[in-house]
Amino acid sequence: MTIAGASSPLLSIDNLVVRYGQITALSSISLHVGEGEVVSIVGPNGAGKSSLLGAIAGLVQPSGGHITFAGEPIAPKALERTVRRGVALVPEGRHVFGGLTVLENLTLGATVRSDHNAVKDEIARFFDIFPILGERRNEAAGRLSGGEQQMLVIARAMLSKPRLLMLDEPSLGLAPKVTDRVYELLAEIRARGLTILVVEQNAPRALKAADRTYVLNGGRVRLAGASVALAADPGFEAAYFGLRTEAKN
Repeated sequence: MTIAGASSPLLSIDNLVVRYGQITALSSISLHVGEGEVVSIVGPNGAGKSSLLGAIAGLVQPSGGHITFAGEPIAPKALERTVRRGVALVPEGRHVFGGLTVLENLTLGATVRSDHNAVKDEIARFFDIFPILGERRNEAAGRLSGGEQQMLVIARAMLSKPRLLMLDEPSLGLAPKVTDRVYELLAEIRARGLTILVVEQNAPRALKAADRTYVLNGGRVRLAGASVALAADPGFEAAYFGLRTEAKN
């Protein structure tokens, strides 16, 4: 876990504003993620969580504020450049290329790389980690179950060799046992030193997995701090449901 203030954060967001026409999705959001940390963003549906990840990934044009990754600004609407710099997004809803095979989906995750032999070795390792993907490597990805598709998109994102892995609602629509496996995988990824930013409606799951947590509601940070402390904070529920107006750091 990175100690705040010990070094410059890997990801830093300062007064970020995102608007869609007259609707403000994010209002003056500030947060940071240190190298090697697992940080979670929790909040109800419509809190602005996906807009936040979209802005970090370069998919969304901010209306104000600054995002820096590894000390350099992230350009809006520059997804490929962001991926090449080391940011990978696992979007909500999994988004496999259903008509392509499992193997083809994985290969697409490595399009920013030129070390093709290493990519083949890494794909083989993922088939060892997820035997069902190996067994079905030549089948259409759209025929996989929801849990299998989630494993596939996480593996696909990892094949870009990111420094920051972002996941949008990784447990959404999954059975509890499958969710357990997803979070076991994230713990394994974290053990390798990778930095993770995870967005979740499932607050208990996120608090258990993360070093620090930000509670987002109505496009604002309502509460923030060490996950262990927030889990015991009597104001957590009020912050989650938008009844608390100021963030606590």
